[in-house]
Amino acid sequence: MTSPPPDADATVALVRPGRGRRRAAGPGRLERAGQLARRHPALLALVALGCALRVVVTLAYQPALEFSGDSMAYLHLAHLMELDPVQTRPGGYPVFLRAVSEVGGLWLVPVIQHVGGIAVGIALYALLLRRGAGRTAATLAAAPVLLDAYELNIEHFVLAEGMFDVLLVGALLALLWSPSPSLWACGLAGVLLAAAALFRTIGATLGVLVLVWLVVRRLGWRRFAVTAATLLIPLGAYATQYHATFGKFALTGGDSYWLYGRTAVIANCSRLSLPPAETALCSPHPPSERPDPSYYVWNHNSPRFTAALPGAPPTVGYSTPAREKYFGDFAHRVIRQQTADYTWMVAGDILHYFAPGRHTSHQDWFNASWVFPTSSTSPYYHNNDREIDFTPRSFTRRDSAGPIGFLRGYQRVVYTPGPVLALTVLLAGAGFVMATRRRGKIIGRQLRWDIALLTVAGLTLIVVPAATVTFDYRYLLPTLVLLPPAAALAVAALRREAPDLVRPRRPSRRAGRPGARSRGGLPPAAS
Repeated sequence: MTSPPPDADATVALVRPGRGRRRAAGPGRLERAGQLARRHPALLALVALGCALRVVVTLAYQPALEFSGDSMAYLHLAHLMELDPVQTRPGGYPVFLRAVSEVGGLWLVPVIQHVGGIAVGIALYALLLRRGAGRTAATLAAAPVLLDAYELNIEHFVLAEGMFDVLLVGALLALLWSPSPSLWACGLAGVLLAAAALFRTIGATLGVLVLVWLVVRRLGWRRFAVTAATLLIPLGAYATQYHATFGKFALTGGDSYWLYGRTAVIANCSRLSLPPAETALCSPHPPSERPDPSYYVWNHNSPRFTAALPGAPPTVGYSTPAREKYFGDFAHRVIRQQTADYTWMVAGDILHYFAPGRHTSHQDWFNASWVFPTSSTSPYYHNNDREIDFTPRSFTRRDSAGPIGFLRGYQRVVYTPGPVLALTVLLAGAGFVMATRRRGKIIGRQLRWDIALLTVAGLTLIVVPAATVTFDYRYLLPTLVLLPPAAALAVAALRREAPDLVRPRRPSRRAGRPGARSRGGLPPAAS
């Protein structure tokens, strides 16, 4: 194929007397926007619909939705904290709220998070196109984060999930935009992952996965060192300050209490070998009647509050190293001595995320907490209409019945079904296995480990909570930015005709000669 004449479609250059020729005028902004719309109509339609839905959510609930546990704690911490770490939760989201409070009211928090959700969808689409996925696959991968009703719901809450997704996708863009990320990109990824870990501590686990990915991708010690430094130095500094305040190196406290609640559900104390001091932590309920793990963590009638550490009152602050060890030792004994029961419980909860529909049992967290509330929604689900702001001052949330009715109907239909997410995992597995065979040794190895990073990170976001906390559909939502893109890359790996993004070699001197052929036996591309 020969190239067209140089002046075939060129615009007329403007020349001024006494001056050289000016650069040819390029397309204007409107023309470029039109070209974008013609090339990516499906994405633009999804973005427009996603924006419209987020406007409806904003009109339905003003200024925001608040979860009576975490949201109020975050707002209190944002009001009280200055530079010291907080014991109950990592300090990233309270700092974000404190920064927002300096420039606007509480309404600005969900607006920023909604904008972040749209940006995440567009960024994933752009990343997948650049890495060889087709437009259809890239559009389908971006659709869940743009349109899923539960995603819209969680973005409107004063909760850390929305900004955690933004930081996580930013890190992935830096790492995966090119098959061989630069040192600057690795440094940026490390900083973003450290920030994500201070919004949700599971971000630290994802940071470890990224370091392993750098090793298996064989990207060199410099990239590994830069990523590790920019990830670990900020987290190490925070953990050191936490130690100075609370006496242990950590990002947050209370993990032993959550693990205690997770194991108290299955603990069969009649068969366990326990020290006498730990028998007080056994649940008084029969196993079939035991409530969900959060009861054992937060309810003041649970052993979490009634059991006394030997030589100390029942409740010594929220957490002390000795008290955390007391509950942690009990939890680890249950796991070691009832390994089969614990494994079966965790596996059942993991599979539950991939089941059809949205349903929960009495030992799961309520799905109703993440359904758009009405004025008749029970406070039992922690969606109270009495909220607090940055002051914190109590007020009544303003709800609009019309938009709420539409949103509840929309949510019954438009969400990412569990079997669809299971299909993304299966596709990712097939792409990982077949990538090298279908795409060649170098390109296939790059794609297969990129697919593995997205898939393992997505599964980690549900496996870790299932093993340590409880079943909650809230923990499923961050997987929407990982598992569908992994499946889209897998489809690209399985398509022979998918374009490869590789750093082109410098053309040889013979490349431009008539009849010259490349090393692979193909004629050089037309200029």
